[in-house]
Amino acid sequence: MSITMSEVLILSRKEVESCLPMRETITAVKNAYIAYASNRVQIAPVVHLDVKQYDGEVDIKSGYIEDFNLIGTKIASGYYQNHKLGLPPGVAVIILMDLKTSLPLAIMDGTYITAYRTGAAGAVAASVLARNDSSVIGVIGAGTQARMQIMALQEIFSLTEIRVWDKYEEAAIKYANEMCKQFGIEVHAHSEPEKVVRGADIVVTVTPSRQPIVKADWIDNGIHINAIGADGPGKQELDPLIVKRADKVVVDSIKQCVKIGEIQHAIAQGLISEGDIHAEIGEILLGKKSGRKTEEEVTMFDSTGIAAQDIAAAHIVYQQAKERKIGRSVNLLDI
Repeated sequence: MSITMSEVLILSRKEVESCLPMRETITAVKNAYIAYASNRVQIAPVVHLDVKQYDGEVDIKSGYIEDFNLIGTKIASGYYQNHKLGLPPGVAVIILMDLKTSLPLAIMDGTYITAYRTGAAGAVAASVLARNDSSVIGVIGAGTQARMQIMALQEIFSLTEIRVWDKYEEAAIKYANEMCKQFGIEVHAHSEPEKVVRGADIVVTVTPSRQPIVKADWIDNGIHINAIGADGPGKQELDPLIVKRADKVVVDSIKQCVKIGEIQHAIAQGLISEGDIHAEIGEILLGKKSGRKTEEEVTMFDSTGIAAQDIAAAHIVYQQAKERKIGRSVNLLDI
């Protein structure tokens, strides 16, 4: 199968899955952050739509990366009652276009890519912000991303214990059983989030909450927090006092995080200002700003997800699919 300038490659979720290993995704996300910090990326403001009548939300993220000569647009949804219909709660579609001509190149399932690139982002951040000997992970939330974060972190750290809390106790128990079998390490479900946070080396928050779950007085010296769930207006998982207390607050995109990230609440309450943000993660990866310096520092990564991550991961899938001749092509534009 050859792909011409008039043909678009269509890739299903199963085909995407076969082309995107986690280790390569971590490298792709790291390179995307570096490109963003080096001004080789442009991203548009996130378009956010609330669909309250169906307990849903839709986000549209778009941009381009000069390194790959690719434009990418992702439409991603979170419909939180879908599970009652036997449907996935998150669905996404990614479109890739040629940067030089704007011709479409590929349309692919973005659900798997979103899950993997978000997990990879947490690992990239923790690699420079968490203690090198981090082994105990506390996870707030027991959904798909709770699994992806651990899958990515175990590529970086030698994990010995995972603790999990979810507002649905059965979800936490199911998670604990599945993850214990998958990784062969201790996984404990807890009925109180405080027991998950206290004493953990890394805490990952991965819920759609709009109220703080993690309290400031649970935070020990030396902890690193990956704040993943607060990726839209009004979302919140952390007590804003945690943001104020953190020695280093790091974000994926300052422009984006001050509007839709965890830090929006601390800024709105006057606890911090935009100037208190230590760095964008790409600046640390480039060596322009420092990562963790001491064992006692409290560090935090506010991840709202940027289009560059999606494009970098989708680029891997596109290249792999072409090399392996999978997917099907259509003449979308009839040219």
